[in-house]
Amino acid sequence: MGSSKKREGGARITIAVVLCVIVGLLIGFEIKRLHIGLLIGLGLGYLSGFLWQKR
Repeated sequence: MGSSKKREGGARITIAVVLCVIVGLLIGFEIKRLHIGLLIGLGLGYLSGFLWQKR
């Protein structure tokens, strides 16, 4: 039972990381100001890296 919950949590983390990457790409394409896009991209990259470490 414990490994099943761990696998389910890992799948959720993977989905969250993929969603962060997709949202980051969409925001990057929509924003015309470079410095704001870079800050948002760095924030999302940090968040997704943190999520991968928890996995």
